[in-house]
Amino acid sequence: RFCRLLRNLLSHYDWSKAGNDMVIVTDQAVRQVNNLYYSLNPMTLMRVAIRAGQIFAPSPEDSVLAAVKVMQRNDYTYIPIVDNHQIVGVFSTKTLMRLVAENNGSGLSESLKFKEIADYTQLVDEANAHYGFINPNTTVEDVSLKFQRSKTRKVRLDMLFITDNGRPDGVLQGMVTPVEIL
Repeated sequence: RFCRLLRNLLSHYDWSKAGNDMVIVTDQAVRQVNNLYYSLNPMTLMRVAIRAGQIFAPSPEDSVLAAVKVMQRNDYTYIPIVDNHQIVGVFSTKTLMRLVAENNGSGLSESLKFKEIADYTQLVDEANAHYGFINPNTTVEDVSLKFQRSKTRKVRLDMLFITDNGRPDGVLQGMVTPVEIL
């Protein structure tokens, strides 16, 4: 009851008429309130993630060359290959280089489809990949630590795909890179 009375008093009375502000909020006070709020209500990953509908995610039936052009134009390093809302592979600039090198510089025609290069885009275990999978309810703080810890690995983590179950066999919900965490 007291909190409601105090809230109404602060909200509905113009304290500036008396010449003084009743309360002056400092930056430090705002930081402390934010710390308290986020300790009670941790920020989950989906609040900062790139949503599934905003991700460039070709299907196995799509043209590899067309996707490479989109990647180049938008400076994408990794793209998920998605079939029925599930990630079935990941294509990267490194994959492209391997594909070209193993085919002696040829084989990248407009008609080449992702399903034809499925061996190149297979999901690899997280220890050897620059990407991983995570649950949408994970906190931003936990993801930040995951990115920081990956700096000591042989293969640095560059992106996390968010699936409904946090595994590669889940439905794609979004993705996050260190940029979104910052």
